Amino acid sequence: MAVVVRNRFYAQVALALALFTIIGFARTFYLRFLSDLPPLVTLVQLHGLAFTAWLVLFVIQTRFIAAHRVQWHMRLGIAGALLAAVVTALAVAVLFHSAAIPRVRPSGLTPSQFVLVGFVSIGLFAGFVTLGLAFRRRADLHKRFMVLAVIAALGPATGRFMQLLALSKYSYFIQPTIAAAFITWCLVYDWRKNRIVHPAFVIGGLVVIASWPLKDMAARSDWWAPLGEWVARVGAGV
Repeated sequence: MAVVVRNRFYAQVALALALFTIIGFARTFYLRFLSDLPPLVTLVQLHGLAFTAWLVLFVIQTRFIAAHRVQWHMRLGIAGALLAAVVTALAVAVLFHSAAIPRVRPSGLTPSQFVLVGFVSIGLFAGFVTLGLAFRRRADLHKRFMVLAVIAALGPATGRFMQLLALSKYSYFIQPTIAAAFITWCLVYDWRKNRIVHPAFVIGGLVVIASWPLKDMAARSDWWAPLGEWVARVGAGV
């Protein structure tokens, strides 16, 4: 008997976020073998595979809830928590590695500066996932925190899109705009369905959007400089 899918919003937004990320990384990761780009180091490959697995699981989990397969959703929840921890650990390791590679970003940030952008993004991802797990018995909070976790991690995929379209110099504006577009979609859904927007989307969305200018300013600050240089030295020695 076919499964009846009712409330499909979260399944749709999860699929859209996953496709956005996968398409963004298509040339530099999934289809890299078709280009003349040098091969990725094993660490980066492992991180890419782990995050891909997490995205696939995220989409599957939303489909289970939409189809009222709550028990299956809960059973896979443990795997999702473990996978999120692996994704976070590998992301941090990749950030240490990338901080040691000489390269000036289109924004003008050096590797030791730009690494802060990555730390904030993965920190928000891990933070929202942790909140989602902590409130796993509050469906209204759980599902919104999980969506916010993926939105917070869209930066790298958005950056790849901008490189492909030669828009990297506008990253300061485009990066938060993409995140804001997905958050607005969520707010519109809330309003249309409940005639009120959930505080989790409002507060969490503001945190994600505000993080972009704040982490750019922090990356250029004097207090971050020695920390960024330390990250680069550690990354070079690993």
